[in-house]
Formats: sequence, structure tokens, C-alpha cells
Amino acid sequence: MVGVINHVPNPDPETAVRLAQAAEGAGAAWIGVADAFWWRDVWMLLGEVASATERIEIGPAMTNPYMRHRFHTAAALATLQETAPGRVFCGISAGGSEVTAAAHISRHDAAAMVTDLVNFLRGVADDNTLDAASGRSLDLDLGEVPILVAGRGDQMLRTAGAMADRVLLWAIPASDLERSASIIREGAAARSHPPELIWAPLVRHHDAPAASIQHVAVYACINTIAEVRRRWGLDNARRTAVRAQLVRGDLAAAGALIPSAALDDLVFNQPDPAPIAAVARRLGVSSLAVPGFDPATVAGHIAWAASVEALLA
Repeated sequence: MVGVINHVPNPDPETAVRLAQAAEGAGAAWIGVADAFWWRDVWMLLGEVASATERIEIGPAMTNPYMRHRFHTAAALATLQETAPGRVFCGISAGGSEVTAAAHISRHDAAAMVTDLVNFLRGVADDNTLDAASGRSLDLDLGEVPILVAGRGDQMLRTAGAMADRVLLWAIPASDLERSASIIREGAAARSHPPELIWAPLVRHHDAPAASIQHVAVYACINTIAEVRRRWGLDNARRTAVRAQLVRGDLAAAGALIPSAALDDLVFNQPDPAPIAAVARRLGVSSLAVPGFDPATVAGHIAWAASVEALLA
């Protein structure tokens, strides 16, 4: 079943609702809304989306373990479940470059922090305890929350395989997809039920705005592993310059610093479903997700992803 990642920059409630309703109407299984501290608050947007939809799963995609206390995350998920019972998930990642560069929070321990947050949320769902030492519990029920984890670094990919119910491969370079999937499998080796593997290929559809494609690709570039960046010609100095422009919010300046080899590796220029399905089959992908750039075009992208999934059956 196809998922949607809301990629409307700083969506207002009306736009977030329209995108979710369009995704639900087109048959999408889930939609995630970005948790970006420089945009409108993700939980308030999700509350609006929950009230305006009936079937589609909703959740943050992605929140991180640094910017909010885990007590607040548990309370937010439980509150959302009251409005959308049985259709809330929690997407978790290490957080974007702004967490380090603007909020001045090191993410060196991201894998451990994600592991702690996942274990905590599952523990609260089991007995509602927030803090065993004080005996403080959550004063509303948190039901079981499917955990979706995304990452690019080896530690995060391995943690995703070990901990998550679902793992998202999002804007991973084509040259690094199979290695990334193998690390997820390595992390899941001890599990009796491996996580569902979801792939969100970045595809240049004719109606996909070029600026939005570049936005995703630029973020992906600076978070890709060093070996691949070197192959592109993206050295550490240029990477630092790209990150600085992103933190300032100057996407055009950041994009101008990205080597063409990086875009060639990150973006599929031909939307033919057959070669995409061939890659998905090699990776062991269970389902696909698409970026939601516009409520008017998301249905077509969902239909495209469903056609790819049909080739995997």
C-alpha cells in the first residue's frame, strides 16, 4: 500500500488537510507530516488532519528524539489516537542538519537516542508508565504505535532494522540503495519478523516541481555517507557550505553547490514503472511511498506508485 510524505514546505492547516484528503481519496495507506521546528507545529497539523480524514494512517514523518521530551511525544501520540483511533503511527529519525547547526544539539548518539525513544513509547503503550521511579503515569491511554524509522548512516540503518516496525528508504542514492538495504537486513537478523521495508524513490514526474525535487535532493546530499559524497565530488568544505545555506533557508544557493553527479544518483529521471519495480524487487521492498508536493498532483503519483507495486506482486 502506497504511503505519502507531505513535502509542501511549511504547510498551513488547510493545505495539510487538502493533501491528506487527496491522498486518502486516491487510496494511500498513510501520510506523514514533517516535524520541523522552523515550520508550523507538526502535532497541531496532525490534529487537523485527523479530524478531516477517516481511513488513512497519520503520523509525524519524521520526528526526532532531541527536540521534544519523550513525555511530550507520548502525550501527543495518545491525544492524536483519541481523534484517529487505530490509525496513528510514529515516524522517527535522527533529525535534520538544523538540529545541529541551528539548535546546537549534537546528533552523534542518534542511534542510541532513537532506540531509547522507541523502547520508551512501547513501554508506555504497555503500561502507561512515564517514569517508574516516581510512579508518574500518562493520564490517558497510549495504544500500540507502529514505529517507522528512516536513516542514511550505517548506525541508523542498523538500528532501524533492529527496532522498527517499518523502515523508510527515502532519497537514498541509487548507488547506495542495495548496501543500505543490506545493513537494515543485518540489523534485523535476530528478529523473527523483520520490518516492512518501504522505499520512496525520488522521481522526476512531469508535474513534479523542479524546486521541490531539488529541495529533497539537497538535503539528501549532505546526509549521504562520505564514500558516496566523495564519488560525487562533494568534499567536506562544500558540504559545510551547503549546510550553512540550508540553515539560512537559501535553497537556491545550496542547490548551486551540489555537483550534477549527485543529482544524477539521487533522482530517477524516467518514471517508467518497470525499472523502478526491478530495483524494488532486488531491495526486498514491501511497499512504496511518494512525496506529496501538491494536493492537485498527489493522486497521480499515488497511482504511479501503485502501478509499481502491482509489478512486485
